[in-house]
Amino acid sequence: MADNKGVETTGHQWDDDEGYPLQEFNNPLPKWWLYTFYATIIWSFIYWVLYPAWPSANGFTKGVLGWSMHTEFKEDMAAVQVQQKAFNDQMERLSLQEIAKDNKLLQYAISGGKAVFGDYCAPCHGTGGIGVKTGGFPTLADDDWLFGGNLETIHETISGGRVGQMPAHLKSAGGNFSDAQVDDLTSYVLSLTGQSKDAAANQRGDALFHGDAGCKGCHGDKGNGSLKGTVDGSPLPPIGAPNLTDAIWLYGGDRQTVRDSIAKGRSGKMPAWSKESKEVGKKLDPLALKQVTIYVHSLGGGQ
Repeated sequence: MADNKGVETTGHQWDDDEGYPLQEFNNPLPKWWLYTFYATIIWSFIYWVLYPAWPSANGFTKGVLGWSMHTEFKEDMAAVQVQQKAFNDQMERLSLQEIAKDNKLLQYAISGGKAVFGDYCAPCHGTGGIGVKTGGFPTLADDDWLFGGNLETIHETISGGRVGQMPAHLKSAGGNFSDAQVDDLTSYVLSLTGQSKDAAANQRGDALFHGDAGCKGCHGDKGNGSLKGTVDGSPLPPIGAPNLTDAIWLYGGDRQTVRDSIAKGRSGKMPAWSKESKEVGKKLDPLALKQVTIYVHSLGGGQ
């Protein structure tokens, strides 16, 4: 066998006619790559000295620079709080209407209110206030309000909460009326939005609605709700009775769901979020209440 050719190159040497043996050639790394590799090793030692790196009895080595992500985060948060303080002080001092007229404060309030809404309100009202019919949680992004949609009323609703009660009318559910009478009431209510064409049932339901069932006392003579309705010419108190003529339904507008509402009743509660409330649960400070009020008002349905 001949000696190794001594060639340093990439590849293999296969047995050939000249008698050179099968062998693996040397494949040297480029010098630039080696120098870069050595530099990273040197940098790792420098990093261990300058920055937190190694576990120790007291947690970890601190590094001669004393830097840490926790320290940087706290410093950044402190800087943000200083910037926010000027806006917060103004918002605490000004009324909701005054905040709404100042574009910078308005945008700041909407941004903060969106975060508050996501933490406390979205689980019931959905992202963006779209509402959840299955739970009777109203949408906050339309112009249909049970108690009112101006800034002051929204703030009052969030701060003090609301309670809504629709009594049961079916005898078996605690009411005073038969299945047939509940069917007639259902037909009449659906006729207010053009969904029932049964003239006889609608007429009987009309008599019950404006008579013994007492529905007009909450929903008004025309069934257009306690915010817009009147009884014998007198305005209704804002008790949260919904408008039955606009085809916007809190629990759903199909016949069976409307019948269930009339027959078994409905009960809804909006919790109070003000710290002054005696209700048990998480509370919002006055600034957060203002922010979330303005955010809800901005969703598109504010009046």
